[in-house]
Formats: sequence, structure tokens, C-alpha cells
Amino acid sequence: MPVDFSIVIPAYNNLSLLQRALDSAWQQQGVELEVIVTDDSTTTDIAQYVATLGDRRLRYRHNEPSLGAVKNWNSGLAMATGQYVVLMHHDEALGGSDYLLRVKQHLDDGDEVVVSNFEVSINGRYKLCRYNAWVKSFVLRHPSILFLIKVIGPCACVAFRRSLYSPFCEELRWLVDVEWYYRLLRGRRFTYDPSILIRSIYGHKGQITLNIDIMQTFRSDRSVLLRTHREKSVHIMLWLYKALILNTKKLLGWI
Repeated sequence: MPVDFSIVIPAYNNLSLLQRALDSAWQQQGVELEVIVTDDSTTTDIAQYVATLGDRRLRYRHNEPSLGAVKNWNSGLAMATGQYVVLMHHDEALGGSDYLLRVKQHLDDGDEVVVSNFEVSINGRYKLCRYNAWVKSFVLRHPSILFLIKVIGPCACVAFRRSLYSPFCEELRWLVDVEWYYRLLRGRRFTYDPSILIRSIYGHKGQITLNIDIMQTFRSDRSVLLRTHREKSVHIMLWLYKALILNTKKLLGWI
């Protein structure tokens, strides 16, 4: 009999963030869960910490050699045995002790995917997602728009039935999460519940989005997406994203 939830946490060289993510999982009430930590670290700090826990709900694997970010995410998802799955990066945390219970209620009622709200900590101050519920629900009903408006936020905001599991595209870097959301939501029955929150930390050392050339990476990702997705709506959204978003940010000197 599988547990209710598999919480998959890819880790990399940041013990304090992992501890925060784990604490948010351990405080969950009313559900049975397993936590899967796939560790791509180049140090032994996380391995030594995990060895002290002795919690039967925790499954740990240290990758030798390191897999790289996206392959590490996929390796953890492939280990999941729960009825429902959440991929939670180590800089994310579940908001409140009833987070998973409330998600489970939606999934038990027949939804295939549940999307939660999120808030982001920037320099120690939390800021709530800026999109209103109507806009966000509209985009989720038409998921190709995600390539233009990234309304979902962190990966942990998306909980799904394990039967829907599909790996992240390992050719992508900048749009890897958006493309995964698109495939996961397309044609699915979903609920957006703005009353439940994921708490994410932005700007920490090692964050992927702060260590890439956005314009160059977008061009590379776009070529992959144009090759792998034939839908005209995807092609249009990618064109609009470059023309309206990236070019504006470049003009203003933001990237």
C-alpha cells in the first residue's frame, strides 16, 4: 500500500536550506508521506546530517558522480512510490502543517493536479504572488500561455498523481520547469487553491537562475521547444516572450 505523498527534494551543497525544507515536510499532519532526498553535493555535509536522523520515512541517495540539476530532479521523481507527488527544491518549503492534507482533499475528490499559491523571500522579506486568482486560473486552463506568463512559480506549487509522472526535459535549462508544467497540465483536471502556500527563497548562492546567461539560454531552449512541440500556441508564446519580455528587460538593462 503506497503512502499518500512522495516529497522529492533534490539537494546541492546547502544544508541549511535542506533542513528548512525537511522541517516543513516533517510537520505535516493527517497524511502518510515519504521524503526522497537525491543529493548532488560535492561535500559530505548533507550525507552526514541525514545519517543522524534515523527517520524511516526518509530515503536518501548521494549521486557519485554528480548528475547535474535536471537529471537529479528526474532521479528523485523516478524513486517516488506515493499516490501523489511533490517536487520541492531545497530552497522551497510547505506553508503550514496542513498543507499536504488540504492538497490531498482536492486530489481525493478527483483532481489530477493541484496548484498552490506561493510567496518569495527576497532579502528576508516575503512577497506574495502578484497574479490574481482569475488570471492564474485562466492561464492554467490554457497552459501554453505559461511560456509567456510564468504564473506558477516554484515546482513545489504543483502536486500531481504519480500515475501522471513524466520526467523533465533534460535538454532544457531556463524553461525546463515551464515545459514540464505545460505537459503536466495539458488536458488534465486541476484545481488552483490560492489559500495554500509554498514559501520560496530567492537570491541565495547557487540558485540556477542567477548563474546563467538568460538570453543565450533562452535561444537554446527555444530551439529545443520548437523542435519538440508542434503546437502553434507554443510557438506564438515563445515569440511573444522574446519580443515583449526578454527584449524589454534587455533594453532596461535588467538582464
